[in-house]
Amino acid sequence: MELEIGMGRSHYLFERAIAHPNEQFIGIEWKASWVKQAQARKEREAISNITPIYGNAWLLVPDMFEPDSIDQVTVNFPDPWWKKRHHKRRVLSDTFVDVLISKLKIGGVIFLQTDVAALYDEYFTRLKEHPALVATELNHNPIGARSHREKKCEENGVPIYRAIFTKLQEQSSMPLSTS
Repeated sequence: MELEIGMGRSHYLFERAIAHPNEQFIGIEWKASWVKQAQARKEREAISNITPIYGNAWLLVPDMFEPDSIDQVTVNFPDPWWKKRHHKRRVLSDTFVDVLISKLKIGGVIFLQTDVAALYDEYFTRLKEHPALVATELNHNPIGARSHREKKCEENGVPIYRAIFTKLQEQSSMPLSTS
């Protein structure tokens, strides 16, 4: 099972699902119009291994998934929330990272990519410092599927910052972050 947080226009999610028809793909998005578009495409193309969900991932993920049940979490070009007072809305807070890691299987990964260097640095540091994860910076997309934003960045020559974080140990043996 794979989870994409902030699936946006769902290009990545559909590419993954079509390439891997025997796996399940869930996309969470807080913009209802994009979820409706994804649901319509799912029905139109009869793609049964996708579940687009409308809502806030912070609220949905803790109760939606069992511990150690997700193979991959993808965070494609997350909203940078530019204003300082809005930084608290950035999706990968310490608390949410702990939640995601608790839902990942051993050997599962978090795939992160963004075109915002400062946001990448913040998220990379946060994830790299988590004791359950091992970080690998990337200069290409090893997954193959591409989001709408990734395609636009590539067309316009905008740099993309990428990393993959692999879960190597159980979450329960580590203290949860306090922030």
